[in-house]
Amino acid sequence: MSNSNETEINYRELAEKYEAINRILEKRLEEEIRKNHEKDQIIIQHSRLAAMGEMMASIGHQWRQPLNSLLLLVQDVRDALEYGEINESYIDRFTRESTIQIKHMSQTIRDFRNFYKPNSEKTTFSVGDAIEDALSIYSLNLQNHGIKVEFENRGQQVAYGYPNEFSQIVLNILANARDAFIQKEIANRKIMIKINETTDFITAEFTDNAGGIDAAFLEKVFEPNFTTKPHGSGLGLYMAKTVIERMDGSVSVENVGNGAQFRLSIPKPQF
Repeated sequence: MSNSNETEINYRELAEKYEAINRILEKRLEEEIRKNHEKDQIIIQHSRLAAMGEMMASIGHQWRQPLNSLLLLVQDVRDALEYGEINESYIDRFTRESTIQIKHMSQTIRDFRNFYKPNSEKTTFSVGDAIEDALSIYSLNLQNHGIKVEFENRGQQVAYGYPNEFSQIVLNILANARDAFIQKEIANRKIMIKINETTDFITAEFTDNAGGIDAAFLEKVFEPNFTTKPHGSGLGLYMAKTVIERMDGSVSVENVGNGAQFRLSIPKPQF
């Protein structure tokens, strides 16, 4: 056998070995991708359960006032009966005021259901409106903890992504700030929200005065299962990062002054 034939056989054998190695590597890569996808699905499910708990707490805050009003209306019926005040006018007023409170409670459920409904496809949306949606759901909770929010929503800066998921990320950041205020017993609690834009991105900034994040933890806050809260899951900010990146955006955090600043950057529509 000539040297050229031997060389050709050797090259062929090497090529077959490399192909076999590549097939093995591709199979391992596919397996790792599948495992990572399953892990992300589990984390997403846990995050949704945590969001559901947050939702139920917020509904409780939203319902407290109408429930108190309904209780007063019901208690007044007994007194009205005792003093002979129940007539057609009384019944009309009772029905009208009860219906107002019940409609308010019903609207709260609809708002929350729409808020937590995932978007199946990317769409254009107003970043300011998405932030307002989160504030409408969570502002009462913040007020109950003495937290003042400063958000001057100017213009309709339009981004491209998942508006409901973006609003949920905003709510998560607000909830984290609330927990930091409570945990550190901060006075004069404030959250400032600003929207900036560049040629390609809309960026929402959330700045609090809750004492900031320990420098040793800054690079870890977006990792799965990392938390500094006594009963935290460590999933909220990881999910925020995952969802923002699905929108081809980014999320970052740094200490600013006497607090932390989160930045959510979402791409503008490219049509």
